[in-house]
Amino acid sequence: MIVLKISGKIFDEENLIKEYINIIKKHIDRGVIVTGGGETARRYIERARGLGASNYFLDLIGIEVSRLNALVLIAGLGDEAYPKPAESLVELKSALSTSRYVVLGGLQPGQSTATVASLAAEAAGARALINCSAVDAIYEEDPRRNPAAKKYDEIKASELIALLKSRALPGTYELADVWSLEILRRSGIPMYVVDGRRPVLLADVLTGRGRPGTIVLPE
Repeated sequence: MIVLKISGKIFDEENLIKEYINIIKKHIDRGVIVTGGGETARRYIERARGLGASNYFLDLIGIEVSRLNALVLIAGLGDEAYPKPAESLVELKSALSTSRYVVLGGLQPGQSTATVASLAAEAAGARALINCSAVDAIYEEDPRRNPAAKKYDEIKASELIALLKSRALPGTYELADVWSLEILRRSGIPMYVVDGRRPVLLADVLTGRGRPGTIVLPE
């Protein structure tokens, strides 16, 4: 069982969505896919923030947008997908019994989709989480701010947790947060970080022809 996390930014480009659907159908028999909210979520969140919405309400907006992206993916997967975004881990487990793809967005306020993906991987008993991100790998610093930032080909979850606690950079490109990594550690699940802007890299990792940008080892 594989769990994919697909950055919400991917849903800004129809061709990328189509490529992902083709790769999923060709290389994954069944599995779990977690979708982020991306720029659309940020746009609505900023609009609501300007109107005085609470953080709780802003989180709800992010969840709803991520579920809209999940619905778009479900539409492309057709009858091979569970017909609605799973809204809890209990529903996820139940939906997996149908032997179809299960797609979900956010679950509850205060949780990142990185954490949702880790929880989904744990609940599904996944052997790996593949994070199709808006960046190509994990770096010591945000590579968009520092092009010379050190790239990690492999890093332990505990080391990444320490890095996250010492710097504010990770949240900037939404690869992981401390809670999501702690879940992967306790479950012994590795996370592969792949450049989500190049779907062919996901196909290469799934078929063993290529390596991810970074492998995060549970320990």
